[in-house]
Amino acid sequence: MRTAFLTTPLWGVGSTAPYGHDGRSISLTEVIRRHGGEAQAARDAFEDLSRPERDAVLAFLNSLVIFPPDDTASNLNAGNRAAAGFPQFGHGSIRLSALFNNPADPE
Repeated sequence: MRTAFLTTPLWGVGSTAPYGHDGRSISLTEVIRRHGGEAQAARDAFEDLSRPERDAVLAFLNSLVIFPPDDTASNLNAGNRAAAGFPQFGHGSIRLSALFNNPADPE
């Protein structure tokens, strides 16, 4: 018997609308604002942020996406190495061959 409500992990939250335990929220802002109880302090802290700070939190949450199987790390856009903030922003790829290609492996 479950005696506590567990929040689902945030991985994939950027690609999983609708939001909330019951799916009633159509945006991340709405689901944050609907929180209370133990999450009330976090909700209030979000509301106390400036508009640019709230936008940054939402941009981060929206970056937590789960790619469909055909979009793997081997075929995503490698991003622009000259862009500000690279590699933290605007990319999404790793070279799997650099990790797993071992010529000595007879596989």
